[in-house]
Amino acid sequence: MVTRRKLLLSPALLQAQPDSRPDVACVLNAYFPNSHADVFMGRLLECYRLNGRTNRPRVKVVSMYVDQFPFNDMAREQAEEYGVRIYPTIAEALRCGGGKIAVDGVAVIGEHGNYPRTPRGNFMYPRYRHFQQITKVMEEDGRVVPLFNDKYLAYEWADAQAMANRIRALKIPFMAGSSLPLTWRRPPLEFPHGIVLEEALAVSFSDLEEHAYHGIELLQAMVERRRGGETGVAKIRCVEGDQVWQLGKAGEWSQDLLDAALSRRVNPPPKDSKDKPQLIQIVYRDGLKASILNLNGRTRDYLFAARERRRRQPYSSCFYIQLYNHNHWSFMVRNFEDLVLTRKPPNPMERTLLANGILLFGLESRLQGQKWLDTPQLSVRY
Repeated sequence: MVTRRKLLLSPALLQAQPDSRPDVACVLNAYFPNSHADVFMGRLLECYRLNGRTNRPRVKVVSMYVDQFPFNDMAREQAEEYGVRIYPTIAEALRCGGGKIAVDGVAVIGEHGNYPRTPRGNFMYPRYRHFQQITKVMEEDGRVVPLFNDKYLAYEWADAQAMANRIRALKIPFMAGSSLPLTWRRPPLEFPHGIVLEEALAVSFSDLEEHAYHGIELLQAMVERRRGGETGVAKIRCVEGDQVWQLGKAGEWSQDLLDAALSRRVNPPPKDSKDKPQLIQIVYRDGLKASILNLNGRTRDYLFAARERRRRQPYSSCFYIQLYNHNHWSFMVRNFEDLVLTRKPPNPMERTLLANGILLFGLESRLQGQKWLDTPQLSVRY
């Protein structure tokens, strides 16, 4: 018996129904298993699970530009499977082969791929180059569409500033940054605006450039709510090895905050690999002291702890990621959809700009012998 439900869900009928979702273009470094492109695009093309519910994407991918095609490339097969055309240039992808911009939004997944590193250790991912080409099309065609930039802005501070300035000048509805501020917090933790913080600490793991950035941005998402708002960073230092623990004993970062953070681990910690610890120290312009501890041998979770003035017990939480099914990326897909549909950025671009600068100057400090660097460039207010 053919029920009404079976009829409504029949492939022939579904195919015949017009698709009124906004069209988007995706600009990718490389698309291979477990890459950022994979965990983002798979959810954007098909569907995504979030908090026990399956969600059909509210936007439609119609075009792609792919910078590299490694041996385990997924882009070509996925494009064929979903009827998406891969164009040889970014301009053609945004214009869908025509003469004017023909999409309602753009996602740039500028992580992964075979790119060299700078002397300070940044991967030379072409986010800024992609951004320049995208905004050139917008300017030439007289149409600005929402733009998402995965992770930080650029591997040079001048380029990151140029991106921010151009976003403001063109009034681009813009979203960027890490998935960590968006993910589940175990236990839930959200500071009220105006909280008076004395010290904050985040814990990350793996490659300092790739993964400490997530710790920096989750830290920034928490401390920006302090009294007076964000005023920027005065100085930064990055140290490695035994000196990290010596600085803790000297009181330059607080062991009780680290203990509180580690108490929130969800994923089983690894066997201690004896990898050297790494520390980025931050002194904000208003005097707040913060630290990013990159501890490969102690955690497979991103963690946070902070001390409020006149409160004895530290706040702490795990910013939980699902290590192997990557479902925390569903929050990023949802935010991108919201950006395209509402043209309202879900978080301040300045957060990512400042986190970008903290990473760059932290790595520069390491390159210059682990010394303190004054950072008047990071007087970012929001």
